[in-house]
Amino acid sequence: MIIKKKLSGFTLPEIIVVIGVMMVLLSLSSVNLLSIYGKTSLGTKVSTLVSDLKQQQLKSMVGDTEGESSADSYGIYFEQNRYILFKGTSYSGSDPLNFAINLDSDLQFSTIAFPQSQIVFSQGSGEITGYASDSDTVTLTNIRTSDVKTLELNRYGVVVSVN
Repeated sequence: MIIKKKLSGFTLPEIIVVIGVMMVLLSLSSVNLLSIYGKTSLGTKVSTLVSDLKQQQLKSMVGDTEGESSADSYGIYFEQNRYILFKGTSYSGSDPLNFAINLDSDLQFSTIAFPQSQIVFSQGSGEITGYASDSDTVTLTNIRTSDVKTLELNRYGVVVSVN
């Protein structure tokens, strides 16, 4: 009597179908993860910007001298792909004390409605110097996902809305 052993395994068509299904699932999940990354990147940068605004305002209010002999105003200057923290009543590109914060490659400031693209906080009060109610927003855009966040500040330098 001859006993036949059954060979078990997968056929080539079965393996191809399983690999195909796995590739479709992987591609769908990676597209969703990239979308989440874009939104997270924008939200994180907006939070960092708000924190930097508050820090510059606080320095102006408490009279931080940063090692110099006298206190001064502090501000933020906006460019399309970065913003710069500075000391003084206006931005000077040649000041070595300026500190630049670069945006991620997929982020940019699409609208800067502040006069001369800068916000300057008055020494002592922390109010925005030269505030105008129609020039009080800055818009950050993710150019890859088209997500937009707009910050609106009031005359006292408080962020009143983030849309």
